[in-house]
Amino acid sequence: MEVIRNGTHYDGTAVALGNFDGLHVAHMTIIRNCIDYANNNGLKSGILLFDENTKYLTQGEIKLITPNRLKLELLEQEQLDFAYMEKFDEDFMKKSPEEFIRYLVNKLHIKAVCVGYDYSFGYKAQGDVPLLKEYGQKYGFEVLVTDAVKIDGRIVASTYIRELVQSGRIQDAAHFLGRGYCIEGKVGEGKQNGRKMGVRTANVDYTDNMALPCDGVYAGVTYVRERAYKSVINIGKNPTFNARERTIESHILGFSGDIYDEYVRVCFLKRLRDTVKFDSVEKLLEQINKDIETVKNMEVEI
Repeated sequence: MEVIRNGTHYDGTAVALGNFDGLHVAHMTIIRNCIDYANNNGLKSGILLFDENTKYLTQGEIKLITPNRLKLELLEQEQLDFAYMEKFDEDFMKKSPEEFIRYLVNKLHIKAVCVGYDYSFGYKAQGDVPLLKEYGQKYGFEVLVTDAVKIDGRIVASTYIRELVQSGRIQDAAHFLGRGYCIEGKVGEGKQNGRKMGVRTANVDYTDNMALPCDGVYAGVTYVRERAYKSVINIGKNPTFNARERTIESHILGFSGDIYDEYVRVCFLKRLRDTVKFDSVEKLLEQINKDIETVKNMEVEI
């Protein structure tokens, strides 16, 4: 998949449009419909992505579900021909619906666009699907609309997935995402409390705009140097040590190397328990060892 930032060299494209903040099951349905249409009509398949979540600027701070780095990895697996990356600044945000369409025609050379049933576009979301179809007739492109996707009778939507993640319902969130929920970032120094107890952890310097699961201990997988390891992951302020800073710490089973300043991805699979303030470090260590044994015995796809 080619990542493009300044106009495409393709004569005709089918492009998936949307905020795509989660790349959840419904988003992937739109994208796969786009790929199928492109393959069947001799077009190049693509997606328009923004460096910034569009809702972050238009609706205040919105916590991200899937960062662009992970999005591009997931899209690569779908065998899209290209991802077009655009900077979503104030000038772009203020494009009228028709200005946005002309941008797509001139920059991406669209012959078809693929959107969800509730797609909106242009300044203050003034454009909707019926208007998009009108522009399709005017500018000569097809409009493919994907109906709402439901799981267990509920429409798949980023807002609901974000709620599930932040309430710690990780397995439910994965059901709607189509994969485990992940946080990524570089490994920082941390307070070294785990090392002092003989249980080393990777302190992940996550970005503040990511949606975080609520405080607690989770079973998961940590990806280090393109390898996956079972992990016990703690989110919280580490009350036994009276810490004030909320951290994400992953004890990576079967790994003992030095990974400070290296980039890792931590994926949450199951919530094991609440964060607890123990009476002593010894009791905390006893519980950590129980958590480790629980994760060791779990069947995890990695």
